[in-house]
Amino acid sequence: MNRYGATAQKYFRDFLPTRYSQIEDPEDYFQDLGQQIQDQITDLTPELAGLDPKGEGFLAKVGRLEAAKKLAAERVMAEMVYSQVPENETEDLPEETANYYGDLHQTIQDIHDLTGSVLTEPDDQEQDPTQDRQTPNR
Repeated sequence: MNRYGATAQKYFRDFLPTRYSQIEDPEDYFQDLGQQIQDQITDLTPELAGLDPKGEGFLAKVGRLEAAKKLAAERVMAEMVYSQVPENETEDLPEETANYYGDLHQTIQDIHDLTGSVLTEPDDQEQDPTQDRQTPNR
C-alpha cells in the first residue's frame, strides 16, 4: 500500500469508523484507493506545473515540479479523502471548537473551488524538458 492509501486508511479509521467497519477488506480497499489517488496526482501534476519558462535553471525546474506535485497531492487527497466529513464531528467537540472546524472546512473548500477555477494555461510554447537544461554555476 502506498502512502496515500495508508493516509486514507488512517483517516477513515480515525474519523469515519462506521464506514471503515463496513469495508470488507480494508487492506485491499485502501491499496486500490491509494493507487487511484497516485494515478490522479500523476495526471494532474503536469497541468499544474505548466510549461517550462525560457531560461529556467535546473534547480528552479525541480522546485516548480515538486511544488506542482505537492499541490496535486493536496487537491486529490482533499477531493477523494478529506471531503468525507468526519462522523459526529460536532457532537464530539466542544461547541466553540466544532464551530471553528466547521468554518475551517468551508474555507478549505472555498479555497479549493477558487484555485481550481482560476488556473489557466500559459501562452508560451511547450518545451522539451531535456532541452535548455542549465547547470548551476559553481
